[in-house]
Amino acid sequence: MYELDSKIENSVYSYQQVKEVLEQEGYALGGAWDYDHGYFDYKLANDGGYHFLRIPFHSVRGEIEQDAAVIRIDKPYILTHRYQNEVDAYAESSVIQAAFNQFQNPVEKDADIPSNYIEKGKVVLQNLEVLLAQISN
Repeated sequence: MYELDSKIENSVYSYQQVKEVLEQEGYALGGAWDYDHGYFDYKLANDGGYHFLRIPFHSVRGEIEQDAAVIRIDKPYILTHRYQNEVDAYAESSVIQAAFNQFQNPVEKDADIPSNYIEKGKVVLQNLEVLLAQISN
C-alpha cells in the first residue's frame, strides 16, 4: 500500500454525487463496502497483479447507498494484489465447492508497487481532485 496526499482527503460530499462522478470516470464501488464505509477503486493495470487507486470513505450521515447519505473521503492510496498464475493445488473439484470457492487467494495481498503505477495513480488522483472540486459540498 502506498498512501497519497490529496486535496480531497477529509472533504465531505453527497455520496450519490461522488458515486455518479466516479463511476463515469471508471471507478467501481469495492465489494467490501458496508453501511458506514467503503472504497471506490480505479484499476490502473493488471499486469503482474492488479494495481488500484483506492479512495476510501466513511459515512458522516446516513447509510451508504441511501439517497441522502453524506460521506467523508479518507486518505487515498495505491494497492497491488499479485495472483497465482498456475493451477491452484488446493482447489476443490466438486461442482458445489466450485460455486463457493471460485476465487484464488492472492500470492501477495499487499505487494510492492512499481513506481510507474505510483506516478499513474498520482495523475489519476489529480484528475479526480479537479472533478470533485466542481461538486458543491
